[in-house]
Amino acid sequence: MNQTLQVLATPPADPVLRFAVYSALALAGLTLLIMLQVLVLTELASRRERRREAFTGHWRPRLTAWSVEHGDALPWPPRGRQEEVWFMLLWLRLRRQVRGQSQQRLNALFQGIGMSGRVVRLLRGRGVHRRLLSLSCLQYLADPRYWSEVTPLVDDTNPVVALTAAQTLVAMDPARAMQRLIPLVELRRDWAIPRLEALCRQAGPAAVSGPLLSRLVEGEEPPARLVALLAWAEPNRVAPWARRFLEGNIDEQEGTETSLCAALSCLGQQRDPRDKPLLLRWLGADSPQVRLVAVQALRRQAGLEDAPFLLERLTDSSWWVRQAAADALVELPGIGDADIAAWQHELTDRYGRDALTRAIAERRR
Repeated sequence: MNQTLQVLATPPADPVLRFAVYSALALAGLTLLIMLQVLVLTELASRRERRREAFTGHWRPRLTAWSVEHGDALPWPPRGRQEEVWFMLLWLRLRRQVRGQSQQRLNALFQGIGMSGRVVRLLRGRGVHRRLLSLSCLQYLADPRYWSEVTPLVDDTNPVVALTAAQTLVAMDPARAMQRLIPLVELRRDWAIPRLEALCRQAGPAAVSGPLLSRLVEGEEPPARLVALLAWAEPNRVAPWARRFLEGNIDEQEGTETSLCAALSCLGQQRDPRDKPLLLRWLGADSPQVRLVAVQALRRQAGLEDAPFLLERLTDSSWWVRQAAADALVELPGIGDADIAAWQHELTDRYGRDALTRAIAERRR
């Protein structure tokens, strides 16, 4: 220390040495400040963790007991923004685990202590994590009163926030939500198809069918992103569009493959004998994927009279089509072992015979 003071009192005459001494002293001081900052932050984090543990220990038993049975009086709400966030996280964790009346009790508690209003205020903030937290709470509350607060977030530039807002709207009112969300399918390219399918599954076929079909313009190739969602609509409502589409003059191109498969799959679910000529027509499509879906659709309503068409598919160039045709043949109503043995004997294509042999073996298990 004395040497340091002496150096400061009488700095070296050489400018380079003087610069080195002052640099070393500045670095030492900066190191001490950083160490002090680390100590202060560690102590603050430790205190915060102890507060959170105490908060959790106080509220978790209360929330659990309230989910089982309503208390005589509502507890005091948490104080401060930090405790409000902790409470929301605790409430969400328990809310995901319970079912039935327990969900309603927790919702009543949440709204009874005024947390729903605080969630809305949190929703208006700029922090992404806190907005996601508030959206998750509103999603479990599923209260349409907060519709106007959530709707603008569907257009948020952050795709995670926008999708979470969409899920919240679906939880509030599925039919109204899909009316708002289906038009965004083509606009929001940052929404992945699996996420959109999850939204449709959450909303249900009845809510999806109307808005989705209203976007399918007759005589035009439907957008691929909309076609991917047809599987989540009601087949009986999609069937008229599917028939019109398959009956049209369609040039088989790569862009229409998805639409053809969706239309054929829909008619297969209907099991309407009147659709059989359409299914038979598309058994000879250029695309192996379309031929496969056509065979699978025909399998649901095929009879013995359709055996020749399926036998022809046993010589298909696609392995998947051959396997699907073989499975359909051995499941034909009224089929007997003698018929199957005759087909197997008459087949000259080795690959088709192998597919039929495999299907026979699985049938006998």
